[in-house]
Amino acid sequence: MINFLSRYKINFLLWLFILAYIVYFSYFSILRYKTLYASYYDLGIMNQTVYNTYRAIAEKNSSKILEMTDPVNGTQIKRMAIHNDLLLAPLALFYFIYPGPETLLVLQAIILGLGALAVFKIALFILQKQRYRDFIALVFAVDYLLYPALERANIFDFHGVTLATTFLLWMVYLWMEKKYVASFVFFAASLLSKEQVGFTTALFGLYVLLNSKFQIPQINSFGIFRGKPISKQIPKKKKNVVFSILVIVFSLLWVALSFLVIIPYFRGGNHFAVSRYGDFGDSPIRIIIGIIKSPYSVFRYVINLDTLNYLIILLGPLSFLSLLSPLQLVISLPEFAINLLSNSWGMKSIIYHYTAVITPFVFLSAIYGAQKILKINPLAGGQRSKIVIGILIVSSLLFTYFKGPLPFMKEQEIHPLKYPQQSMKEITLWAKTLKDTSIKISATGQIAPFFSSRQYLYVFSKHYNVADYVVVTLNEIYNYPEKDMLIPAFNTLQKDLMFKRIYKGDNVEVYKKI
Repeated sequence: MINFLSRYKINFLLWLFILAYIVYFSYFSILRYKTLYASYYDLGIMNQTVYNTYRAIAEKNSSKILEMTDPVNGTQIKRMAIHNDLLLAPLALFYFIYPGPETLLVLQAIILGLGALAVFKIALFILQKQRYRDFIALVFAVDYLLYPALERANIFDFHGVTLATTFLLWMVYLWMEKKYVASFVFFAASLLSKEQVGFTTALFGLYVLLNSKFQIPQINSFGIFRGKPISKQIPKKKKNVVFSILVIVFSLLWVALSFLVIIPYFRGGNHFAVSRYGDFGDSPIRIIIGIIKSPYSVFRYVINLDTLNYLIILLGPLSFLSLLSPLQLVISLPEFAINLLSNSWGMKSIIYHYTAVITPFVFLSAIYGAQKILKINPLAGGQRSKIVIGILIVSSLLFTYFKGPLPFMKEQEIHPLKYPQQSMKEITLWAKTLKDTSIKISATGQIAPFFSSRQYLYVFSKHYNVADYVVVTLNEIYNYPEKDMLIPAFNTLQKDLMFKRIYKGDNVEVYKKI
């Protein structure tokens, strides 16, 4: 079959798979939101921030840019008090098409889907002159679209950093093609997606510097270096070196400004996630020093069965080819450290968005790993290429079946498809009834995204009294992990003479301030 696939057919198949990915994950993520399986953390927060920025642009009111309601104490804050993901601001331009959570969910599926095109082009570049190169590149691209960590990050609400997967892939590819300006644009977009991305891009800059072969050229008697005039060789090297230095400098500057200036300024203290690294220190700098000075603690966090399982799930879908070319995988070492040294179990899981910065370099190193296999005395008739294709297809399908969220997989995520929550019709009705965006609303977590297109949105808590309306679902109040906090607040609300219950359903209750 491989022999009959022309470049045209392969390109057709590639775009068919990309389109299928975009359509399914756009549909599924919107359905997940509509059937009450999304949440305030983080679709509600993200939509409110982007919506307020959209209104700021429309009203020419800069005070609303990246504004959101603090989920802890109910005050209005800037998004930078939680994460420095400034990328959310330009996304607000798409709200002029449609101002709602659906826009973010569709954008996320489109951008992640287009990451497959970058994977395809990277594979074509690296596997030059290899037999069946185009088909191998297609297999890598499809593996990317089926990659469990990518798909699960896609369906877990929306996060700016999730988009970094695609941005980083395009950054790498355009650098390979020596399109430095375009590569730098995607590098900048990656930085803006979250504060810690600069750690990884700094290592990428160092990798670029090492690849620039920055040394004094050996000149022969004709003034020629590698068959080309020195005048043409040195400028190319200089551009590569300048690019790498700019990437390193801007990366480190972004990290330093984010953790030491921007977040402390807007938050009035250290990053909220500092507590996740309490064994190492109580501030960003002390944590870094603590990690260096406490090898035993690092060993305890990293060397365990959970880490092994984590690595298997990340590397297994690509047949562990990344291990054959660890240099490219090391670029993502900072993100691995951030996840593995955290005391939060969720950061060591592929369920959420914490693998977004790692995924590009798993694929980059795997493609280089495949190249190494293909260069070892190729078997007659391209048998080695067929072996690489075979193991990639088998491993991808195996991990897709056991860990992927698609229907009919062992860990399928089909609740929005088969078990839509009965309260969805009531919540949709109340979202329309309370569509006036000037109304202040307090809502429980899973219904909060429906009311998040407004300046003031409070996740239901003891601070509910600042809202004009309170909308709650009883199953969240009494059955969710936060019930020890929610039940006392709800009991107080029921007795509060300042609020009147104006609607009572089987699971939904609505209260109005009087």
